[in-house]
Amino acid sequence: MSDTMNVLLTGGTGFLGEYLLVELLEGGHSVWAHYRSESRKLDTIRFLSSLGLPRSAESLKWFKGEILEADEQWEQWCQEYKGIDEVDTLLHSAASTRLHMDESGEPLKTNLGSTTALNKLMERKPLNVHIISTAYVCGLIQGEVVTEVNHPRGDFVNVYEESKWEAEQIWMGKATILRPSVIIGHSETGRCTSFGGYYILFQAAHLLDRLMADSKNLDRLNLDIDIPANPNGVTNVIPVDYVARAAVRIMEKPQYHNNIYHLTHSNPPTHEWTLSHVCNRFNVGGLRFTGVGASFVQPRNRIERMVWRQMQTILLHFASNPLFDRANTDSVIGDLTVPPITSGYLDKIIDYGIEKEWGL
Repeated sequence: MSDTMNVLLTGGTGFLGEYLLVELLEGGHSVWAHYRSESRKLDTIRFLSSLGLPRSAESLKWFKGEILEADEQWEQWCQEYKGIDEVDTLLHSAASTRLHMDESGEPLKTNLGSTTALNKLMERKPLNVHIISTAYVCGLIQGEVVTEVNHPRGDFVNVYEESKWEAEQIWMGKATILRPSVIIGHSETGRCTSFGGYYILFQAAHLLDRLMADSKNLDRLNLDIDIPANPNGVTNVIPVDYVARAAVRIMEKPQYHNNIYHLTHSNPPTHEWTLSHVCNRFNVGGLRFTGVGASFVQPRNRIERMVWRQMQTILLHFASNPLFDRANTDSVIGDLTVPPITSGYLDKIIDYGIEKEWGL
């Protein structure tokens, strides 16, 4: 392992950010963690405390500010937060995960704006830079192998992917680019604080189960609903604890910095496997994949209308089916086991989502 790092972490109160904090602190590194919300900071402190972290008062310090103005606020931060100027590493995890542009300009505002501001700051305060991107900067891909390279602009499924691609172009050659796939709950506890994306299918099935309880005249095992997506496509999901551990392990090896790494699953579940498990879990049937581009039958009743509305969002997550090469990642941390996506694990993250009422 390299010498300990003194890390400036953005997004420290986010879902992934909390686990990055765990790995950094357990690795003996010092962290200046950025936050914007006092309540989220307190939630993160409680979470760390439940794990016995931090182990020393000096290993974790907090600072509050606007990352979009990092280059302008740096001097003020140095005056207000004594010792922050001693950081030697930037881990940029803060991001907006909105899939569509909103009236305020998100996710471009945060994902591209923060990159621009931090890149300007690096001209005054050089740091070893590591950024959390997404493996889906490759754009819309059907079943092809995607390598760990700088991709040309593609046809993106959503604005989030596009904003991450644009941010990568600014950092390319000047930062270690860490590309996780779809991040989901902890491999052992199922813990999660964000229930979008992959979780939407689980939420829809849970809602469908409850609606069916009030619809005695419908046969819940023969719903006869077609889903226009490829059953053999895969959703590359990865537990949050693996992503955090892999990212920090790579950061700890300076000789491998300034490269691109896919923090992805080597054996992701197919859409068919996931749907089959979800249907069995909630005792519903008659949902089937009919292939990309197949027609979507208009809803015939209240249940189908609900499914149809949910599918408008779910289909976005079935649309892109790349296979991710991990040559760079495996050459550096190939000994780090990727937690398998099993039926037991899927039940664990579903149970956690239900317990937390899907974050509503």
